[in-house]
Amino acid sequence: MAKYMVAWDLPPEHRNEAVGRFMGGSAMEMPDGLALLGRWHAVGGVIGWSVVETDDPTILADWLLIWTDLFTYDVTPVLADEEYGELFQKHGLG
Repeated sequence: MAKYMVAWDLPPEHRNEAVGRFMGGSAMEMPDGLALLGRWHAVGGVIGWSVVETDDPTILADWLLIWTDLFTYDVTPVLADEEYGELFQKHGLG
């Protein structure tokens, strides 16, 4: 499965709506085929990060569309240390 780092930015004028959706829970449910590996929020800020895993990036895009009226996103495919380590060995770099 591919992993994606999702960074978000919340304009202050959308804070209350975002908090309401977050606390309501339904918008936080992960769809089938998308696993949340972790989520972090900046202390005192309106930015945050998630790492999700999926074999189908359209599932990720569909999930993000629930929030695009409030947040802006930057989505980056990522590899874990172990995955890079295997690649380094494969190419004689380790």
